[in-house]
Amino acid sequence: MSSIGVCSLGEVMERAQVNGVKVSLFCLSTPTVKSRIHFFPSAGNTGGHHPVLCQVTVFGKGIERRSVQLDGGRLNQPDGIRLEDAFPALNLEATGMCGVEMTLMCPQSRVSLLNSRIVIEMVSPQFALAYSAARCRAIDKPDENSPLNVERNDGSAIGIGINDSSMSSSLVVVNAGEEIFRPDFSHATSSGDASFPIGTVGAGSVVEFPLDDTLCKTGSLRQSLWGDTRVEKVWSEALPELDSVAGYILYRDPVTRRPLSVCAL
Repeated sequence: MSSIGVCSLGEVMERAQVNGVKVSLFCLSTPTVKSRIHFFPSAGNTGGHHPVLCQVTVFGKGIERRSVQLDGGRLNQPDGIRLEDAFPALNLEATGMCGVEMTLMCPQSRVSLLNSRIVIEMVSPQFALAYSAARCRAIDKPDENSPLNVERNDGSAIGIGINDSSMSSSLVVVNAGEEIFRPDFSHATSSGDASFPIGTVGAGSVVEFPLDDTLCKTGSLRQSLWGDTRVEKVWSEALPELDSVAGYILYRDPVTRRPLSVCAL
């Protein structure tokens, strides 16, 4: 199990040539909802248990941006933390969505951490939910001819919005960067593809955009075994190119607003 240290990311990078990846994600942190982050530093088929350092940064509305360094991690070994243990102030500051940036670093220069996986678990007396974070991105892009240069752009970041009697959808955008992000999201309608304005996402923030109105006004009505359903594809061309921004589709109960599931774009 990792321990919380005080070594900064800059100090680690100065000591040796370090391979690192990062990913932006979100959680719910309220007096009744607690979050756990499970991470698996992986180098694919590469064996060994080289040391891995993990830096966790939290941010969001009403939340002071702060980071902790987790020591004791190992390559190819699962680990995790309870977010409120690492950041006790969240018990006082957080009243809803909290943005998180995870950074994994390995001092072995020939090891790629792009196959690493992050799972977020949210638990309350009313529900329990776990989802897989978006794909990890390299902190520093390797040289074109480097064997570590295996990161690829698969095209658009795509999600599915669903609206029926038991589920409603929201688009959650997490911006861990230092610049304002202007989303370019589009959706499919009965008359063709169309963009929809959702404003901007400030630096170091996480924003939820309900898709109910968009789906109800433009989505095609489909008959299913459980009643009328509206389903739409939502996508972004720019999102795969950004290493500090991630998008997710959050599915909620339309009556209680209780989270049901999350899918990364």
